[in-house]
Amino acid sequence: MDALEKLNDQIQREQACIDDLMTEIKIHVQKGQINIAIQRDKDLHNSLIQLGKLHERKRLWLVAAELNLQGKKAKVVKKVVEMA
Repeated sequence: MDALEKLNDQIQREQACIDDLMTEIKIHVQKGQINIAIQRDKDLHNSLIQLGKLHERKRLWLVAAELNLQGKKAKVVKKVVEMA
């Protein structure tokens, strides 16, 4: 499985998680379990941020693929950050 396929799988899993969280929030609100709904809302927020990052990564892979089709050498490299 290449990197783009793995990325697409991660995006699908994150989208399924978001759908589940939205359903769960609705159920907890209907039951009056507001504290649990608030926690799931925080989880939903984190999942949306993660989904945005995944889409940005996918965009980079697609840009590199397009450049390669144009005959320009391009690849996506892993960013390594060290904390001081």
